[in-house]
Amino acid sequence: MKMFEKKAATRRSLINAAVTLFSDTGFDKTTMKQIARAGGVGDATVYKYFANKELILLAYFEQCAQDSIDQALASSDFSDFNLHEKMQLLIDLYIETLISEREFVLFCVDKFSNSPLFLLQDALKVQLLFRKVMFDFLSAAEDSGEIPEVPFKGPIANLLAEYVFAVLFFWCKDDSEEFSDTSQMLDLSLGIIVLLLQSGLLNKITEFGGFMFKAQLFNLMTNKSGLMSLLQSSKAGFAGLKL
Repeated sequence: MKMFEKKAATRRSLINAAVTLFSDTGFDKTTMKQIARAGGVGDATVYKYFANKELILLAYFEQCAQDSIDQALASSDFSDFNLHEKMQLLIDLYIETLISEREFVLFCVDKFSNSPLFLLQDALKVQLLFRKVMFDFLSAAEDSGEIPEVPFKGPIANLLAEYVFAVLFFWCKDDSEEFSDTSQMLDLSLGIIVLLLQSGLLNKITEFGGFMFKAQLFNLMTNKSGLMSLLQSSKAGFAGLKL
């Protein structure tokens, strides 16, 4: 086994051991030493992977995200799926990956909700995984002609990544039988998202914004006093931002 594969296996072992201990013993009562021993590493070695218990929580969601992405991409005929089907399968698999530890997931979501600044530390790793795969989904849909070229594709992919977390939070609050409300919400919302992308409305908004910007710029350039006033005001405003 190669070194990076060995490290990845050890990291997974520590995450899984921690989740079991958190569920059985409680987050506050579980120590890093217990996690190290359950994960089969030395007491000091665990800190080479995780500086504290909180980071293991985020690592669990990152691991589940990567597993669901890998599983989706490996699905038979996945390349033939349309955009709606790809996104729905990915999110369904993500929730299925989390469902076996639902109580633990609920604990994590509650902890994250009460500590929003904590999320800024490492949550981007999870978001970047979903952002990349959503970007790829959009690119494939463009190439196949399913949707027109998407302006600002990066930011749109980022919004779709955040949409995944919105679905997760909805699922955490869902008490319907077999989470049927989540399934219905996911299908309906994805349908709207895809229709919006297919309509080219984003392109029209971008074109309109560009037209208005050019028109305003032309007016300023032909109005010397107005342009100079704007530039002077802007310069003064930026100067005021200096420390």
